[in-house]
Amino acid sequence: MLKNLQKIQVRNNILKSDAFVTNDVYDVPNFSVEMETGTGKTYVYLRTIFELNKLHGFKKFIIVVPSVAIREGVISSIKLMREHFRALYNNVPFDDFVYNSKDLSKVRQFAVNNELQLMIINIQAFQKDENIFNQERDKLASGRSARELMQATSPIIIIDEPQSVDN
Repeated sequence: MLKNLQKIQVRNNILKSDAFVTNDVYDVPNFSVEMETGTGKTYVYLRTIFELNKLHGFKKFIIVVPSVAIREGVISSIKLMREHFRALYNNVPFDDFVYNSKDLSKVRQFAVNNELQLMIINIQAFQKDENIFNQERDKLASGRSARELMQATSPIIIIDEPQSVDN
């Protein structure tokens, strides 16, 4: 991945990275794609999801949004572009849903389904320890929390409007 990143950086006259930037808590690669509002960010990251699935087989994606308005925009974009992505990617089956603490069955389905999965979740759903997302539940596998179930799938996390999401 680092070689691919460097190749793209060279091609675009961007200073080459010596290593991946990682999160302080988790030692995982952290990429940031910065685009102005209204320039197609949602399309870029949705298309990236499908490319990562096609080229590398990744199937679990969580899109974190800072507000209901942005969440609704993402949902609308997925609905509008569903057929476009199916045409581009050989009708690859995929499911998308909005996390709802009152319906944890979709979280379990996300974890066990072998098709491309997109979960859209508001940052507020897991910011506090007392949120249902962080609590152990009998409705989930082995009484685990939704967070633990999601972590076990090693999802790729996409943060929409990261400057709006508190650390």
